[in-house]
Amino acid sequence: MTGAPEVRPAGGEGPRAAPGQPAKVAHVVLSLNVGGLERVVLRLLERTARDRFAPIVCALEEPGALAEELARLGVPLVVLPRRPGLDPGLPVRLSAWLRREGIRLVHTHNPGPHLYGALAAGLARAASLPGRGGGPCVIHTKHGRNYPKQKRKVLVNRLAAALTDRVVAVSDDARAVALEVERVDPARVVTILNGVDTDVFRPGDAGAARARLGVPASGYHVGCVARLSPEKDHATLLAAFARLREVRPDAHLTLIGDGPLRPALEEQAARLGLGGAVTFTGTRGDVAELLPAFDVFALASLTEGISLTLIEAAAAGLPIVATRVGGNPEIIEEGSTGLLVSPGAPEPLAAALEAVAAREDRAAMGERGRARVIERFGLDQMVRAYEALYAEVLGG
Repeated sequence: MTGAPEVRPAGGEGPRAAPGQPAKVAHVVLSLNVGGLERVVLRLLERTARDRFAPIVCALEEPGALAEELARLGVPLVVLPRRPGLDPGLPVRLSAWLRREGIRLVHTHNPGPHLYGALAAGLARAASLPGRGGGPCVIHTKHGRNYPKQKRKVLVNRLAAALTDRVVAVSDDARAVALEVERVDPARVVTILNGVDTDVFRPGDAGAARARLGVPASGYHVGCVARLSPEKDHATLLAAFARLREVRPDAHLTLIGDGPLRPALEEQAARLGLGGAVTFTGTRGDVAELLPAFDVFALASLTEGISLTLIEAAAAGLPIVATRVGGNPEIIEEGSTGLLVSPGAPEPLAAALEAVAAREDRAAMGERGRARVIERFGLDQMVRAYEALYAEVLGG
């Protein structure tokens, strides 16, 4: 975690917990549908020290497909549905809930929850009685770049940040957007890198993983784990893979994930004559067991905060080819653990995939990538950094 000077919380000290009681922390999200942000939240909930902090999740849209994990973790869930468009009544409803629950810290994730959560905490502070501690503090995690070229959204982010005690950037790139575009007070911005469990994501048996996927046992295997949505730009990856197949006819591409673009991508693969050379798996819950099937991991994203799937792939010992966007260069050491290419361009992506296939040190690239994850992106490192930040904002 990158430290920041000591500052007073925006709303004063949060409401005090009873002696010996853990501080209640409300994680405000849109939902817990499948995605990197949601998996980061779940892993944070899983490892947060319960003798110090009592987490609860508040969803503003729906529980989401991953919400069933909360029962396993023993974390309560409440849904406070927002109305379509801007919902001016939601901060009032959310504030009332914060006060009823005795929430000491509101931890928001992504712009919508940030705005509503920060406004609600401000209302709760304004409504607090003298001697009751002043209402909840606010921490926001900036999981991505959050539309730095859209002026209206930048202004909304600035407003929310002004009501927030700390803004957490998950990469140096996200930090730069917070400071330079959204003009957040540097004293309020800290960097906490996303972390993964390197005991779960680790090298494994390629043959067993390929059998689990039902893909060919031999050949050059390219894998990608990402939601099938526009920002991930699978269309460019498919075009690059078609070029790769011209020089590596044994190549196979596996796309793990689902999303609104799946029909169009399946049609594109057929149009490119890729036939059985591309496997669409849909959403899988066993990604850690599947990653060893691949010889290289590819990600063609147009934008990223810091990609959790890239970190997981590196932890599994895979060399990586990815676009030079967002926090990707902070994960990949160019030429050492992977190769970086320009977004939206099939030719350099295909050339990089071919180059990795030809490298004699391909296995060593993966080993160096895993060592880098262990050093910088460990899950326990992430959780301890958040716990230290919680304690700092709450005054100890």
